Amino acid sequence: MVSLLIATGIMPAAPAFAGEPARIPVPGLEGTRTSHVVPEGTDTGPADPAAQVTAQVFLAGDTRRLAGYARAVSDPRDPRYGHYLSPEETRDRFGPAQDRIDAVGDWLRGTGMTIVSAGSRAVVARGTVAQAAEAFGTRFHDYTYQHIAFRAAVDPITVPAAVGRDVLTVTGLTVATGSRPSGPPPGTRSRTAARAAAPTSPCPDHYGDTPATDLPPAYGHPVQWAPCGYTPRQVRDAYGITGTGLTGKGVTIGIVSIGNEINALPDADRFATEHGEPAFAPGQFTAYVPADARPEEASGEFAMDVQAAHAIAPEANIAFVVGSPARYGDDVLDSIVQIVDRHLADVVSGSIIVGSTPGYAPDAITAYERAFQEAAVEGITFTFASGDSGGSSEDGTRTVEYPASSPWVTAVGGTTLAIGPGNTHLWEVGWATDETSLSDDGKSWDPAPPGYQGKASGGGTSTVFPQPFYQRGVVPASFAGSPPMRTVPDVAALADPDLCLLVGETDYNLDGSLSYKVGNGGGTSLSSPAFAGLEALLVQEHGLLGFANPAFYARPRSAYHAIGDNPAGTPQTVAFAVEHRGFVDLITPAQYADSNLVYAPGYNTVTGLGSPTRELIDSFRRRP
Repeated sequence: MVSLLIATGIMPAAPAFAGEPARIPVPGLEGTRTSHVVPEGTDTGPADPAAQVTAQVFLAGDTRRLAGYARAVSDPRDPRYGHYLSPEETRDRFGPAQDRIDAVGDWLRGTGMTIVSAGSRAVVARGTVAQAAEAFGTRFHDYTYQHIAFRAAVDPITVPAAVGRDVLTVTGLTVATGSRPSGPPPGTRSRTAARAAAPTSPCPDHYGDTPATDLPPAYGHPVQWAPCGYTPRQVRDAYGITGTGLTGKGVTIGIVSIGNEINALPDADRFATEHGEPAFAPGQFTAYVPADARPEEASGEFAMDVQAAHAIAPEANIAFVVGSPARYGDDVLDSIVQIVDRHLADVVSGSIIVGSTPGYAPDAITAYERAFQEAAVEGITFTFASGDSGGSSEDGTRTVEYPASSPWVTAVGGTTLAIGPGNTHLWEVGWATDETSLSDDGKSWDPAPPGYQGKASGGGTSTVFPQPFYQRGVVPASFAGSPPMRTVPDVAALADPDLCLLVGETDYNLDGSLSYKVGNGGGTSLSSPAFAGLEALLVQEHGLLGFANPAFYARPRSAYHAIGDNPAGTPQTVAFAVEHRGFVDLITPAQYADSNLVYAPGYNTVTGLGSPTRELIDSFRRRP
């Protein structure tokens, strides 16, 4: 492990260079604060001084005025609410002047680095490790961290005082130089061949009308067979969308992607056609793919995003935006920046986690925050999944995921949703399930219910971001803490993969061939694009929402399904059976809770304000 000298801060000072002007630290980049590589990795010695470094120096512009205007246009109580700017106007008002861009470029050239690109967002420079060490006042060492080779900056990053006010953040100085060794996937509970003879699910149309009479009871009650996935129409009906006349027509939903999933569109069209839904019309789906993106034949995370958004807003346009690390060293940030700089979408969903706060917050976090503020100024709504960790990390500490924890995005948590006869909304609870399996002889559940703890909707309290103005008076102090901080999520939608939306995807078979399969989507990676679909309906009716949280928190609590930890009766009375590839499992919803899964009237750190209702949709037919 790395020397205790680093951990305690007793370390040699960064080298001084002849004639060097006064230097200042880059805000937010206090040495190892943003990376676990240096304090937790194994130091293998100084990096090769001739190795190449590509650094992205993000520019500050007028950050104070940008944040102020972003709040003003997002707050329904402000007279400037909804007075959005174009991307060009945003850059002119709040971006850096050309002479400041030139000054940053001149400084980097003076250290021998070559300018790759220079614009209002960032100056990208390439050079050797030795040149980067001079430019940023640091040393570089090689490390091994979690079996991956890294090169990292050892000392706090500094820049000349003459350009200090121009630099927002610097990325590219801590990079992986190797890949994780390949190996078998993590093991799962063993299942014997005897269980393959278990009863087959009849796949009822809706929840609660098909007792599993051939399965053992649980908690003293008969078990219900769960539907084998909901159709888009069922979800629209349950959330009160049907009958509004809203389809998302004329609105564009952006999907933040890091994979060029080339079957995303054909899979969506096939699923829609086979399930009585409209396929994409010509021009309704547009992919923005960088030239260096490798095609991926298997569908996955991002194809599901497309189908979830399309299920809720079937006439909305989709902008499928694939990021490239070549531009800013971060493919997620690049996808976001493309959308903001070109206003490619009105509503955006991201099912991606780039870090946790506290913990693995990215070096580029201030660059992300600036992009989200620019989006607010331009009237673009960003929505991100709150994650599936239940608010706990592997070491048991409480964390919240980023970008969902940003105070400038709408964080979407997950629920377990029971849809009944006539597509009615029967009950909805925070997604936090336990599961157990049918015994080999089919006569009991093994182990006894509830069994194993499954996944859960992410949520909790940030230690990085103070409480935003829109959460004051709504989020209980028991969640926000003292001083009050940003809590996650803001809203919620269905996410439980055992009681969720059907999706169709091209996937690999065991023999390596590809085939199209229909099954349940799930996770907050589904709830985020589903909620973005609902936001597209609100934009169709209301006009651009921009940063939507202030408007969401201003709505009465009756505009959301009040979600607690109990459905009708108790969780045990609504345990349900599902079939997983020939095996039968018993799922108990809302059964367990860690320190984050705590419920309170009006808000909780599992589902935020709650899931959408018809009242929420109708409330946007007029400005609040």
